[in-house]
Amino acid sequence: RSWWGWPRLGHGGGADARPLGMAGELGAAQRFTLIGCAHEVIGPIVRGDFVLASANHGKPAYKKTTLSNGLEVLIYFWDERDGAGASGWWIGPQIGGNMVWGHHPNRSTSTPPTSGWQAPHSGPPDATIVLSPAGAVGSAVGGYCGGASAGGPMSTFGHGSAAATFAAALPQNDAVRATIQARLEAQRQSQFSQMEETRRRMLEANQLRAMEMSKQQEMAMQRQQEMRRFQQEQMAQVAIRMMVQKIRNATPENFDVLKEELAQTLASQFDRCGAQKALLQEESDNALNQAAKRIEDIREQRARAEEARREAERSRQEAAEKARRLLAELSELADGLEESVRGLQAGAAEFAQQSGAGTEEEAGRAGEPVERLIQAATERVSTCQEFSKAHTADLRALPVAAPRPPGASSQEAGEEPSLQLLQKVQLRITASKHLLDTEAKGFRASLERIRKRAAAARDMQRYLSVFSKYDKDADGMLNKTEIMQYAQGEFQFAIPEPALEKIFHAIAGGGAGVREADFHRLAVAVGIAREHVRDLERRRLREDRERALAAQKAEAQAKIDELAARIKAVEAEIAEASRQSRALVVEGKALTSAEMLAKAEEAETGFKAITEKASEVVSAAQSFGAGTEVDDVLQAWFEVEKQKLRTASAGVESQSQRAAAALEKAKTEAAKKEASEVKDLASKVVLALKAHQTSNSLTADALFEAIASEGAEGFGPDRLAAFVRGLPSSGEGEAPALSEDDLHRAFAGLDEDRAGVVSRAAFAEVMMVLMKVVKDVAITTGLAIKGATTVRRLEIGEVVQVLEGPIKEEQTEVMRIRAKVMEDGVEGWVTVAGNQGSEFLTQGAYLRVLKDTILTEGFDLDAGKDEARKVKELTRKLKPGELLELRGWAKKQEETGLTRTKVRAKSDGMVGYVTTIGNTGIKFVEVA
Repeated sequence: RSWWGWPRLGHGGGADARPLGMAGELGAAQRFTLIGCAHEVIGPIVRGDFVLASANHGKPAYKKTTLSNGLEVLIYFWDERDGAGASGWWIGPQIGGNMVWGHHPNRSTSTPPTSGWQAPHSGPPDATIVLSPAGAVGSAVGGYCGGASAGGPMSTFGHGSAAATFAAALPQNDAVRATIQARLEAQRQSQFSQMEETRRRMLEANQLRAMEMSKQQEMAMQRQQEMRRFQQEQMAQVAIRMMVQKIRNATPENFDVLKEELAQTLASQFDRCGAQKALLQEESDNALNQAAKRIEDIREQRARAEEARREAERSRQEAAEKARRLLAELSELADGLEESVRGLQAGAAEFAQQSGAGTEEEAGRAGEPVERLIQAATERVSTCQEFSKAHTADLRALPVAAPRPPGASSQEAGEEPSLQLLQKVQLRITASKHLLDTEAKGFRASLERIRKRAAAARDMQRYLSVFSKYDKDADGMLNKTEIMQYAQGEFQFAIPEPALEKIFHAIAGGGAGVREADFHRLAVAVGIAREHVRDLERRRLREDRERALAAQKAEAQAKIDELAARIKAVEAEIAEASRQSRALVVEGKALTSAEMLAKAEEAETGFKAITEKASEVVSAAQSFGAGTEVDDVLQAWFEVEKQKLRTASAGVESQSQRAAAALEKAKTEAAKKEASEVKDLASKVVLALKAHQTSNSLTADALFEAIASEGAEGFGPDRLAAFVRGLPSSGEGEAPALSEDDLHRAFAGLDEDRAGVVSRAAFAEVMMVLMKVVKDVAITTGLAIKGATTVRRLEIGEVVQVLEGPIKEEQTEVMRIRAKVMEDGVEGWVTVAGNQGSEFLTQGAYLRVLKDTILTEGFDLDAGKDEARKVKELTRKLKPGELLELRGWAKKQEETGLTRTKVRAKSDGMVGYVTTIGNTGIKFVEVA
């Protein structure tokens, strides 16, 4: 096809070769403008300038130079990979995206078509949409018109050689030639009409675009004017608010100036504030009122502060005047103190010059005047100190003295009452007290020396009188006999002969006796001899005591060693018993429960004897030393040894407890094994009984009557053993291969109430067969499925009791049972399993504990006070997660509102009643 869609005539290249684009497409243009689009929403999005951006599916893709509502606008091609309906040229925000605004179904063009676009994509073509290369929106139309006027419609084929070539190509036959020319003329006329229509649409689009641009410019100018007005309003508002803030922070000094500035600012800026005028007027008025009130408050505060300052100054002056008076009084007291101390110095000096009195009493009387002076001075010191302490706070009001002029003395500066003067007075008092203490100490030392001299003279006189007392022969010496008398009379000491000889020889030498001048040496020697004799006696007593203590300690040690040996022996026996108990737990896996129980009982008997022995040893250790008197020297050692024995005995107790725990574990394991074996034996018997019941179509009551004696309401182990032994040896319900002892043990498994007989009700509970629904199934009125009526549907988790069956249903060949639903008591027939293997019911039904509860022996929980202790002893705590085997139907206790049922604990086989639902609706157990 030619550029304008006309069939190209002739062949060859040159000036009339094929152009870059097909007629009605963009061609090689890399930039174009989309104009038009009558859709009021899509038009503003797609209109604008586009540039070549990329390629898709082998053809160019274009992107709008500006965003529309934050989105890109793309024109791209999509081939037929998603079907012909999804191919063609598309306008959208993303290549291949789900959102599109326009579509052109042409798949043959290499570049976007210039017209014929649909917007929206599902609507009819919009004739106003035109894609024009950049700069060609007007020139294309003008060129076309110029061509038409110059050469008519034929000018569309160009000029010169192109026209000549076209004319030469026409056939020479006139008729054919005329037909072709007529057809060509019609085609040219049609093309001319189309071009005229295109030009018209382009002119209209240009006008719309010009009008839109003019409107946008006008709106932009309006926005600029609004912005300038808004900025002016903002500036005016900010200026006024800044002045309002200054007014709020005004002080009494600048309030009037700021008030004037606010008035000027309002005068110049208020009219520019726009809609904020009323608000700003209110803010400025409030700020002025508040500032005026605050300024008034500040002035009142300042006045009050000034009045307080003046009052404080008056008080300070009054305090200072009082302090000056007190300082004067304290200074007078200090003067009196100094005068008293000077008097004391004179009196002490006069006393010190005395030669000393003859006796202690005379020395004391001579010092009494000085003592009175000391007492007087001490009282003055106390007076000064008490006065200073009582008026410390008042004296602090004294002013600080002004600095003294350089070179001026205190007298020249005129010493005024001040804190410095107070310090000087206090220093005078302190110095006087120090001087008083020094003088008093010196005086009393002198008085003490004088008294000591008088006492020494008196003692010497008395000492010499003793010498004269024992100098019987008045020869001025003491002989040996007189020395012995002296020692006995003054020291009550019979001096030994060797000691007398040694003393006499050392003091008298070769003389006839001890002279008066050596009498003091004799007194010392006699005292030494006496202490020597006493030391010998003390040594003898100490050695005797040590021997007695050693004997007492040895006796106690023997008892301690004997008791310690007993403790060790008992510990060894307990350790061996503990080892045997632990070994029994391990060995018990290979023993029967009877053998294990026998060994456990044997071990328990031996352990009881060991325990009694251990108790005796522990008691002896704990009471050791009670009532035993021990010397104080051995008391600490004895307490340590007693504590050792107590500690060892405590170890015996702990070992004994561990051994008892090991034995108890062994007994527990044996009991568990016994319970397990009994349970297995009982299960075998029950299976045989159930098989016999099924094969003979017996009810539980009929089977019970067959076992029990006629008219009996229970049967014992002998009746059970006899009945089981009488079962057939083969086929359904055959007798299990059990001994007589095993059958009696199996009876214990059936006798869950431990009554010695199995009652009719208890037998019914044991023989009760329960099944749990594992898949929704219907319960119907008859064995045959066809024609039976559905009673209701059983939901997963429900429990049913088997009353009859299982029996095979003939038509479907499925096993069915007659059952009773535990929840509501409905009875009917239920399919156990489908003929395709689907399982609807499973054997057994257990309850799982949800919350902590108790298992009680009886159904009722409202026991009286007399039975409360018994009920407590017969209960067992149930923890969440424990499994309970159903033994009966749930019933509601009227008195308490609790729903309770009989169960058997799977862990230990204990049978009792448990609360399933509380009186507030809380569930304690659920079907596992």
